[in-house]
Amino acid sequence: MRRIWRQALEAVTPYEAGKSLEALSQELGLPAIVRLSSNENPLGPSPLVIEALRQEAARAHLYPDGGSTRLREALGSWLGVAPDWLMAGNGGDELLGLIARAAFEPGDEILMPKPAFEPYGIEARLSGATPVEIPLRGYDTDLDAMLARVGPKTKAIFLCTPHNPATTIIRRGPLDQFLEKLGDDSPLVILDEAYRDFSDDPETPDGVALARRWPRLIALRTFSKIAALAILARLLVAAGLATRSLAVALAVVAAIAMTLGNLVAIVQRDLKRLLAYSAVAQAGYIAVGLVAFTSAGFAAALFYGLLYL
Repeated sequence: MRRIWRQALEAVTPYEAGKSLEALSQELGLPAIVRLSSNENPLGPSPLVIEALRQEAARAHLYPDGGSTRLREALGSWLGVAPDWLMAGNGGDELLGLIARAAFEPGDEILMPKPAFEPYGIEARLSGATPVEIPLRGYDTDLDAMLARVGPKTKAIFLCTPHNPATTIIRRGPLDQFLEKLGDDSPLVILDEAYRDFSDDPETPDGVALARRWPRLIALRTFSKIAALAILARLLVAAGLATRSLAVALAVVAAIAMTLGNLVAIVQRDLKRLLAYSAVAQAGYIAVGLVAFTSAGFAAALFYGLLYL
């Protein structure tokens, strides 16, 4: 009999996001609910964002700039990088899917802490790769155990700092040592910094700075938490990749996958006003990613800022 669906799907357990707010409100008879399991910002977005949404509603029938030019220019200025280091896209899980489609292959091993954000393992399995889970040491990411598990089949390593749900950070010094020990022919290191903006520990690493130093590091960040923009802009990627061929592969996959929605224009148009909003502005990021390609003097970047519609 003809096989229609990929065999890799048999190894994937669907991610359960939980009930919607509307369903919970109806079930519990409560007018307002804070879903602690979703880590949503209970304060809501900036009034400037709400006003921007109102202003853009009449333009919802128009496609925005698919290259997110104004967004990349504003973010590049804010981050101190050139706009051509940045590229906009859609959805946190989709960003992980983009990386997986560009890099993961059957037979690859993908290292990750246990527990971890479920889509790390899901994307590995969907690619036919093998997730390799490294238990936390107490509440900390066990970098020594991860390093010991790196082998010829290791394609990527997921790290999460601050860790979700343990809340612990990977300190700057140990992380630098870990990256140095991986050497020049390192696997991809995907540094998930979704909760970085809530950490005031001076030892909290900076993924953007690390991306400038380590050519195969990708850092993910989010504005869904600190700026309460879960419906608009969720994650970012910052990375330095060692080869032009991989840069081209990522760009091709990103071009195919890009399905930017009309609300991207809202973020593009009103970014400066959004960043002016007191505490929200302190984070300094809104859906931005950085990729530096260093081989043969080639410098470019890829930003996959995340947008749910």
